[in-house]
Amino acid sequence: MRKRIALGAVLAAPALIAAGILPTLSFQPQSRVWVEGTSTVRGYRCESTSVTGSAQAATAELAALASVPRAEVSIPVASLDCRNGTMNGHMRRALKADENPTIRLRARGVQVSPTGAAKISGDLTIAGQTRPVTIDGTAASEEGKVRVRGSKRLVMTDFGVQPPTLMMGTMKVAAPVTIGFDVVLKP
Repeated sequence: MRKRIALGAVLAAPALIAAGILPTLSFQPQSRVWVEGTSTVRGYRCESTSVTGSAQAATAELAALASVPRAEVSIPVASLDCRNGTMNGHMRRALKADENPTIRLRARGVQVSPTGAAKISGDLTIAGQTRPVTIDGTAASEEGKVRVRGSKRLVMTDFGVQPPTLMMGTMKVAAPVTIGFDVVLKP
C-alpha cells in the first residue's frame, strides 16, 4: 500500500506542478546554516538557526522525492552569530547587512537520487550580489520529515564582499569560506 501511495505521488507531481498546487515542505526550527572561514589569527564559525523558506514537493518520502522544482531559503544576516560581538559587527559590515539584510538561495531545482545524494541548482544572493550555484548534499527521510545536509565553498569577493582586515592589516580574513547547512523540512 505504501509503495502505491509513493508511486501515485511521483506520477501526480507533474500535473500538480503545472496546476501550481504542489504541496510545500516548510523549514523546521532545528534547521541551521553556518559560515566557516579562516584568518591570519584563527578559524571562525558563524551560525544561524533563523532559517526560513519552503520547497515544493509532492511528499516527504525520500523514495518519491526524485525532483523538487523550486525551493527558497532565507537567512537574516543579523541572525548569524560568531560568538564574538566584535566579529559579528565586522561580518555584518562586510556583508552590507544594512542594505542587504538577507542571504537567499532560490533553487530552480533539487534532484535527489534513490541513495539520498542531492544536487541543488539555483541562485545565491549575498550582500546584494546574485550568482548561480550548484550545491551537493545528502537527503534523508526522518519520521515524516526530510533532512538535507551539505556545504559549498565560496569566495567572498565573487559576491562583492571585501574580507575584513584589522589592526592595520596584520589580521586578515581569508576570502574563501564554506557555507554549510543542516535543514529539516516537513509538510
